[in-house]
Amino acid sequence: MLAAAAVLLLACGHNSSPTDPLSTVRNGKLVGLVTIGPNCPGPETTNPCPTPPSAYAARKVQVYDAARTKLLDTVDIDNGGFYSIDLVPNTYTVDLKPNGIDKSGDVPKQVTIKANETTRVDIAIDTGIR
Repeated sequence: MLAAAAVLLLACGHNSSPTDPLSTVRNGKLVGLVTIGPNCPGPETTNPCPTPPSAYAARKVQVYDAARTKLLDTVDIDNGGFYSIDLVPNTYTVDLKPNGIDKSGDVPKQVTIKANETTRVDIAIDTGIR
């Protein structure tokens, strides 16, 4: 009986409803579009080779702490080149998981995620194919 009263007292004293501002952290969102190319050798044309879905699947966006000392998450890129992740408000470093001779001047990049806001980091990957 005493144990049941203690549980009831604890349950009544703590408001953990979804609307309780102290019980939830309001995340922000990191989103972006990844472009990959060139995808076939030869002279540049007005109709470049499309990026195959496997090229996106082979690459990942990485989210590190601000100092880039700890990998916090690895994010998949969908077949259209988009990625998205919810993050706790803080400063992060965004980078790519190494894949062959790929390079990008867009990352690493430090970003600040704010509550209830979307931060966009687009990444153009140069495959090195010429």
